[in-house]
Amino acid sequence: MGSGIFGLGTRAMQASQVTLDTIAHNISNVNTPGYSRQQVELETEGGLFTGAGFFGRGVRVTTVSRTANEFLTRENNINVSTAAADDTRLNKLVQLEKVLPTGESGLGYAASQILNAFVDVANQPQDMSARQVVLARAQEWVSRVRTAAQQLDELERGTVADLETSVDRINMLTSQIATSNQAIAAFQGVGHAPNDLLDKRDNLVKELNQLVQVSTVEADDGSLSVFMGGGQVLVLSNKSETLGVVRETQPDGSSLARVALLSNGTSRTLPQDQITGGALKGLMQVQDEDIALTRTALNTFVANFADKINAQQALGMDANGNLKSSFDATTNQPTGNNPIFLSTAKANTITLGLNAPAGLAAASPVVASINPANKGTASIDSIRMERPLPQANALDFATSRPVDGKPLTVVFAQSGSTLTYSFLDENGAPYKAVAPARTWTPGTPINDADPGSTPATALFSLNINGVPVAGDKITVAYTQYPGSNNGNAQAMLALRDQQIITFGSGATATTATVTDAYSQMIGDLGVRVQGGKTTASISATLAKTSEQTLSSATGVNLDEEAAKLIQFQQSYQAAAKVLQIAQSLFDTLLQTARG
Repeated sequence: MGSGIFGLGTRAMQASQVTLDTIAHNISNVNTPGYSRQQVELETEGGLFTGAGFFGRGVRVTTVSRTANEFLTRENNINVSTAAADDTRLNKLVQLEKVLPTGESGLGYAASQILNAFVDVANQPQDMSARQVVLARAQEWVSRVRTAAQQLDELERGTVADLETSVDRINMLTSQIATSNQAIAAFQGVGHAPNDLLDKRDNLVKELNQLVQVSTVEADDGSLSVFMGGGQVLVLSNKSETLGVVRETQPDGSSLARVALLSNGTSRTLPQDQITGGALKGLMQVQDEDIALTRTALNTFVANFADKINAQQALGMDANGNLKSSFDATTNQPTGNNPIFLSTAKANTITLGLNAPAGLAAASPVVASINPANKGTASIDSIRMERPLPQANALDFATSRPVDGKPLTVVFAQSGSTLTYSFLDENGAPYKAVAPARTWTPGTPINDADPGSTPATALFSLNINGVPVAGDKITVAYTQYPGSNNGNAQAMLALRDQQIITFGSGATATTATVTDAYSQMIGDLGVRVQGGKTTASISATLAKTSEQTLSSATGVNLDEEAAKLIQFQQSYQAAAKVLQIAQSLFDTLLQTARG
């Protein structure tokens, strides 16, 4: 194009027109996610040398560039990835919190109601309706436990489904990034950047970070290699890898979902440390930690409570006089007959094993009575079985007392200032005699533990009120009227205030009552939920701040664009005026030449 006034005006008009087009493009995409502000790069056309010096030849459009900030983009992607992980986890934690309801809807309340029902059984052991209430409350507790376990299983299945959906989305995004790489590389030799394609690819990378944290490395041809946080390549030039979800068996026999790299029909499970952010990180944390810890606590609570109830049931006698334990012929160890709960190891398998009210072991197999001729003030408080009453196949079946028709007598004696007691069998012969003699002190139970016997542990513990004197006797005999005996019902009721639930093991183990244990479970889950809310709030704020910072640096500002619009509108009008004047000058020359 010539360097005269026509050429100068035309270049000026074209530069203004291109700039106005770009401004309009910016304004049109002000609300487009991931759009970066574009601007026309102008430079002075090289001067024309003449004898009178260099004359300018106007303006030249070199390219259209986009405003990008690699540091801010990377920082925003990291914050977006962290926020997505925390938000995903929080959403699942809120659902998880509902698995363990509080108040009268909770498992702790239902468990305590089972024990409270033994108050009526202890008061009226012969009343079958009172026993039926115990079984009804036991069934209610089992139903609540199974419901909680099912909700946990459903939440885990939902988490795995979300994991699979996220992986499918990752595969789609990496494929699109690879396609964008190919399109961008095709323009590498033209000398101009495909701005809108670059924006599209950056936005795809941002979306990918919401699912899994990635890092990027730009190649010489303009393509972008994408790597997971741990270094696993996802996109290399125009090729993308495929991820999938597989099940990995754990040492305890359970299986957990894992992200794997799929290639040629095989899968390779990715190490957990390679998933460092995004929704995948949040979902994996929920599955591996939050749900797993809650399930472990629930199973522990259920197993401890149910097993303790069953163990106490095994120590008693039902309304028909049946003992609730038998002894194995091989191991000589006792096993419970007709337990209240079955399959107690896990919350999702427990069932009610006892349906007949008469089968509830409210009676103690042994009963204690004071000799009417006693001189002291001793009276019976309670008698508690420490282990099942020996029967056939028990190691001490032939020698143990009391048994049916063979009572045991406790005899007190004075030894100096010390009150001692010993046992006599039905024939008046010493039973489990020890040296030195057993000493009685107020508040200490009377028991028949004997290091020289097999087994050495006590069969029963007898608590008395008042003070016996030398020569006083207490008879411990086999229960003859189980329908009206409440000894084991009292022991069941006493479990209410005992620390029968144990969480953890070794030095970190903690014990608690039923209600306190459930409160501890709710408290631990509440701490995780509250921590998740705090973390999600902080990361969301950071992500919003970094997004605003990036937008202010690379996004479209309508006020600035409006000002530029007026500026280049005026520039365009001025260039048009130049051409108008040039046309006028040309017309004057033609008229002069025609003379």
